[in-house]
Amino acid sequence: MKLKKDKYYQDLEAEGYYENLDKRTKDYKEYKEWLSSKEEPSYEKLKENIEKENKVGLGDVVEKIAEATGIRKAVKAVLGDDCGCDERKEKFNKISVWKRRKVNCISKEDYSWLKEFVGSKTSKISHETNKRLVAVYNRVFGTNQKVSKCTPCVNGLIRNLVEYLNIWEG
Repeated sequence: MKLKKDKYYQDLEAEGYYENLDKRTKDYKEYKEWLSSKEEPSYEKLKENIEKENKVGLGDVVEKIAEATGIRKAVKAVLGDDCGCDERKEKFNKISVWKRRKVNCISKEDYSWLKEFVGSKTSKISHETNKRLVAVYNRVFGTNQKVSKCTPCVNGLIRNLVEYLNIWEG
């Protein structure tokens, strides 16, 4: 369903249009969808997204490559739907050498601070901010990074944390 411009819903809302509108109407359903699109995602939903993203193994990678190259489609055309791909994927996913480093959930406090930091788009980072960035990075990625004055190193930490936030927020 394609939503109209924000002003459309805001004007009708200001007029009280939606207060007495039958909740079964298309207008009301569109309005509710528009409202939900404006809400910040809940911490629990964000946590669910990052946990889902962490579940990647060798089988998942092989499956994505097979789909991207067209191999999976060709195999299914020759062998049919039961080509054994799913079983191989599960076996590959159990290989412990490949298992992806576990990424931890960010705390609510760190999440709020990091969102504010990223939103500020500041070009100069104080020593205290740098220490906080490294601490958050170490908690999330389970590393033991040290505070550094090296601009490319700090930018790398920030880039990884921003990518994490993007995954976190889905």
